[in-house]
Amino acid sequence: MKSVVFVGGTISNMISAIEMSSEYVVTVIELNAEIGLPCTAPGHIQNLDLLKSYLDSSQMEFLQPYPFTRGYTLRSEWVLKHLGSIAAHKDVNILTRTRITECFVLGDTVTVEYLGAGSKDSGQIECNYLVDDRQWTYSAPGSKSHNLGTLDVIHTPDFGEFIHMHGGTSLLSDCSNLPENVYSLQRHEGLTEVWQESPVWFPKRGWIETITCFLPKSIENRTIDAQILEGRRVVNRINNSD
Repeated sequence: MKSVVFVGGTISNMISAIEMSSEYVVTVIELNAEIGLPCTAPGHIQNLDLLKSYLDSSQMEFLQPYPFTRGYTLRSEWVLKHLGSIAAHKDVNILTRTRITECFVLGDTVTVEYLGAGSKDSGQIECNYLVDDRQWTYSAPGSKSHNLGTLDVIHTPDFGEFIHMHGGTSLLSDCSNLPENVYSLQRHEGLTEVWQESPVWFPKRGWIETITCFLPKSIENRTIDAQILEGRRVVNRINNSD
């Protein structure tokens, strides 16, 4: 059975991992301590049926999708946690707190050397395909990073250009005077996600949480829909390359 390694516990990678789990040996490698936290994806989905293809009714109810003019809002970190749980139940190997130290091509395969948090959590994996979606992962300033080298055999999900963004969650009641160029997402619990290219707007009662990361320049490509569809396209590209 062929194998595939996904770099980054992202929505796109989790969708691909779930789709490929029955025909491939699948491994997901994540630098952070858990899948879903922190999550850089805005909680915006246009078509809930895409998510219902993977999550059961109780999981969807837990997310409490909140309707608005451009679709629905929800907590993206819980989308990832549910997808991670589904992937694990499908025998996807998920390695958290794990860093790739080196990659190299050996014949028809790629050898991935990794180092985990524990003294026995290191080793190497030989895979037929390597998918790199670090563009959607969070990396704290000064933190360690994966070393994938300059391999030309890596598959990368395509979301176009990424730009630096400042995100935060504030009380809905503080968001009556948002600038027009702000990407905002009101959620069911009375909070609003606010995304800005420059942090020029601040809520009256302060941020509940903040994050600085990179997001696709295209708002359409920031949606959970785009990540699900791109995860499926990655699977098709790999299957068609056999």
